[in-house]
Amino acid sequence: MPSQTDLHFTFQPLVGRSEFEVVSFELDEAISTPFQLHLELISFEDDVDFGQLLDKPVLFTIWRGERPLRYVHGLVSTFSQGETGFHRTRYRALVEPVLARAGLRSNWRIFQQKTVPQILQIMLERQGITGYTLKSIDKHEVREFCVQAGETDLDFIARLAAEEGFVYRFEHTVKGHTLIITDRLLALGQISRGAIQADDDDEGFFEPDDIDPNQVLYHATSGGNQAGPCLRRLRYSEQVRTARQVQRDYTFIHPAYRLEQRAQGNDLTHQS
Repeated sequence: MPSQTDLHFTFQPLVGRSEFEVVSFELDEAISTPFQLHLELISFEDDVDFGQLLDKPVLFTIWRGERPLRYVHGLVSTFSQGETGFHRTRYRALVEPVLARAGLRSNWRIFQQKTVPQILQIMLERQGITGYTLKSIDKHEVREFCVQAGETDLDFIARLAAEEGFVYRFEHTVKGHTLIITDRLLALGQISRGAIQADDDDEGFFEPDDIDPNQVLYHATSGGNQAGPCLRRLRYSEQVRTARQVQRDYTFIHPAYRLEQRAQGNDLTHQS
């Protein structure tokens, strides 16, 4: 039976010949946010060429035995050298997607007679991002006039996406990462291994066929090995939020037009 002791991690620069071992890592991911992978590394080289790493593609892999469980592909945005011991030198790296580079450039632009999906496509291509998929299910109206008012390209993309209900995530393979943009949250897919409480009688060990592939194992008891990925901590909360939104506008061309749209929230069971 596989256990946590079978896990190991590798960090592979895809440019140059430097070799590293992973000491520790922290991966931060969220919907509609560029991921950040923080890595603590060691190497027998004490004179690593930063030019072969900074802004270059790398591949981080989580392994179970000889089988890869997860890939994280991205560009190195920060690389630093630390202390040197008797044999090896410490390094730190921050890996982010290509999209994160859009936060380094700001501009003033005007877009006329274009839909938000068309504007998003233009912005991504101007960033040189070709590895993306844009799935537009709803109908998006043509905008007569749309302005990027000094925002960074990343903030402008985020604002337009939020205004018309687009969300995004990243899909990783051994060859690269792909930006997935959609106006339907369910189109992003499910996290495999959903949420079930482990039974104390079997100490939390499950055969792969015992768990629904659309559930994630929740094991609140710390310690011990798990047969697969699981949740250690779970917190449930509810919050009072805006329940109704009304937007009104006026045009001097047709002053009699009632330009108003209303939206009512759902799932307001515990909110008056």
